[in-house]
Amino acid sequence: MPVNAPAEYFKAENKFHSAKTREDKIAALEEMIRLLPKHHGSEQMHAQLKSKLAKLKKEVPAKKGFSKKGVAKEGEAQVCLVGLTNSGKSSLIATLTEAKPQVSHHPYTTTKPEVGMMDYKGVKVQLVEIPSTFDSQHMSIVRSADAVAIVAKEGPDLQQLKKILDDNFVRTKSVAVNPWSEKTAEIKEKIWRLLGLIVVYSKKTGTSMALPRGATVHDFAQRIHKDFVSNFRFARLFRGGMTKQVGLEYILEDGDVVEIHTK
Repeated sequence: MPVNAPAEYFKAENKFHSAKTREDKIAALEEMIRLLPKHHGSEQMHAQLKSKLAKLKKEVPAKKGFSKKGVAKEGEAQVCLVGLTNSGKSSLIATLTEAKPQVSHHPYTTTKPEVGMMDYKGVKVQLVEIPSTFDSQHMSIVRSADAVAIVAKEGPDLQQLKKILDDNFVRTKSVAVNPWSEKTAEIKEKIWRLLGLIVVYSKKTGTSMALPRGATVHDFAQRIHKDFVSNFRFARLFRGGMTKQVGLEYILEDGDVVEIHTK
């Protein structure tokens, strides 16, 4: 038994023993590993848990008849929309993307993940609507996403959804959005800010690129092609009405336009 393990560890351990699907067992094990204190006395326990986790992950695709209902990531980031039935998730993904999910006043209309691409200043962000049944396979998609948009009004619904995410060991960063009171543009901005990305443009092609906040000219050049880094001379930066010559370590800001000059 682990020494000085927090109560959350035993909650995850109980969930592991009661889990009926591999996805739930994997999620519980990952949570146990995260919560187990790291010291000399727990090294053996850590090794046992990691070994058990590796074995489970290896068995998932090998199980006959197993169909993993995952969603391949596309675009610059993947964001899951999570909400209770009739919360407006389907209408929201239809508004933010070109997806055409079935929209109905009847509960549990969405039975499988619905996918669409949201455009933000030329950058594509993948949105995935998660069915309100919160199946273990669907929740595994939420755990691996870059961010979660919780579709709910303030109050009991939002608290219930936060508990569902916590019970399923979802540690992905999240933000609450309310399509009933917030404008579409506001929701789009909320999602983008949550991702912690900036949009930078190429002066030569006019195309946009998403980079993490704090990214440098080096990161921008590397994304285009590694030769732009090895043959780099300088970059010309356009920001508002300002133009300046900068080097590889210069930190970029949202909306910057960059022109790379090579040897």
